[in-house]
Amino acid sequence: MRSSLRIIWLLQKEEPLAFWGGLVLAFLPAAAGIALLAVSGYFITATALAGLSAGAVAFNTSSAAGSIRLYACMRIFGRYAERVITHDATFRFLANLRSGVFRGLVARADNGTLSQRSATALSRVVSDVDQLDGLFLRLVVPLASAAIITGLTLVILWQYSPMASIALGAVQAAGLTILAKSGGHRKKAQARKLNAARDALRVRVSDLVRGRRDLSVFGGLEQQRAAALKAVDQLDEMQEQSELTDMRNQAVISTMSQVMIAVTFLFAAYAYQQGQMELKHIALFAFVAMALPELLISVANSAGSWSKMSGAADRVRSLLSVGQDNEALHNARRNSETPAFENGSNALLLKDIGFAYTPKAAPILNGMDLRLPTGSRTVVIGPSGSGKSTLAAIVARLQTPQNGTIQIGGVDLAELAEDKLRATLTVVGQRTQIFHSTIAENLRVAREEATDSELWEALAHAGLKELVESRNEKLETRLGEGGLGLSGGEGRRLALARAYLRDPEIWIADELTEGLDHATADTVLVSFRAMTRGKTVLMVSHRASELEGADRVLVLEQGKLSEVEMPLSQEIKDRLRDD
Repeated sequence: MRSSLRIIWLLQKEEPLAFWGGLVLAFLPAAAGIALLAVSGYFITATALAGLSAGAVAFNTSSAAGSIRLYACMRIFGRYAERVITHDATFRFLANLRSGVFRGLVARADNGTLSQRSATALSRVVSDVDQLDGLFLRLVVPLASAAIITGLTLVILWQYSPMASIALGAVQAAGLTILAKSGGHRKKAQARKLNAARDALRVRVSDLVRGRRDLSVFGGLEQQRAAALKAVDQLDEMQEQSELTDMRNQAVISTMSQVMIAVTFLFAAYAYQQGQMELKHIALFAFVAMALPELLISVANSAGSWSKMSGAADRVRSLLSVGQDNEALHNARRNSETPAFENGSNALLLKDIGFAYTPKAAPILNGMDLRLPTGSRTVVIGPSGSGKSTLAAIVARLQTPQNGTIQIGGVDLAELAEDKLRATLTVVGQRTQIFHSTIAENLRVAREEATDSELWEALAHAGLKELVESRNEKLETRLGEGGLGLSGGEGRRLALARAYLRDPEIWIADELTEGLDHATADTVLVSFRAMTRGKTVLMVSHRASELEGADRVLVLEQGKLSEVEMPLSQEIKDRLRDD
């Protein structure tokens, strides 16, 4: 509930005029609908009585007919205006909210607390935010208008028959209570199971599509297909339960309407018998009794979704909070010092670094120290799983250590502004992201204002200039998803060209030639060494060829670094992959 109120408050804060204006406009057509039915009932009854009296009773039909036309117009145009204002404000708010949720996901990925798979994270950005559109449009607006109009209607009807007015209010309150209970703890548990079923289906289908080649090769395709179908069945079962709840809520409204009409007739007839009400007013009460439950139709539709909206609000609020904290951290770093790199100084200094992926897991890095003098070339080797890639991620601030301090150019990494960090340091490795766009746009990810001549210069240093010049569209050649149109080595060199445009002082290469054949790996290494001449380089490697030109070689074992003597002993060479 608290998270839902927080989301509503944020909407009111961002769109105050649309928020309150929408509530007012929602009140007008709903009130006009009640008045239309009430006047229509009165008009029909009064006309009938005037006709039966053979002229003994006079009735002004033009006044009532004019009121009916007025209320009908108010109902139509008021509802249209309310829809335009509230929906426009809600959709603009949700667009901003989705950006905030994405910032929260990015912040969790930055600090290593994002435990969800990519399919689930995407679900949070899309479905959770979409779920919240009903919070204002289908819950707050109809509930507020229903409460206000019911209260005013009962006050007016009190003048004719207090007992009938009390009966109407009691039945309306009972209906609201039943709808409120339909979104209780049991429904919340059902909503959590429904979300889990949706997430499971997304993950199963994602695994089936992305891994279909390996699944086919190893005979696991049918098993994964069965798992996806099982997830479909579970989702169908949970959705069926949710639909049953919605149907029960609709049944509550229908029953409530019939009960309200019966009770109203009973008390109105009693009031007429006691001489407290005229006969023509009985129809007025009956039509009001028919109209009041209609105010709760939108509430009934939303009551079944309340638990889903509440759960989505909890998750969205959590991500918004993380995103806001992260943004505040970025703002605090904005005025940080600029790293300075001078000969004889340390470009990178790590002291007593400790890191574990979970609180209960054994530490991967434990009291580790590292010093990189400006302009030095250092290679870190070690067995698989020793934490080499984790070390590279920590230096690039893609992971946050639990202990220790890091300085880049004499500035504490925790206080360094993001733009200054990215201008100072870059990471290249085996995981190269090539976007479904042109070669030029892929390069300008690093520097948006780069000219074509600068792009050609970067391609030349990466050894790709001739290849790109041979393409018909040259820099405007469009690459497919995941770098389709480039080989593995060409994709690595395009990533090097992108990094070259940043002209960083510190280069981190994480398994740069992993997965490439010897000839391609040598080509990539030649480009890399040419680009990084005179720069500070930290390489993580398994290959002997990558150690060429290194000032020193460090071994990472049991969470600590130790330097090995040059030239390398046979024992160290045996740990490396032959070229």
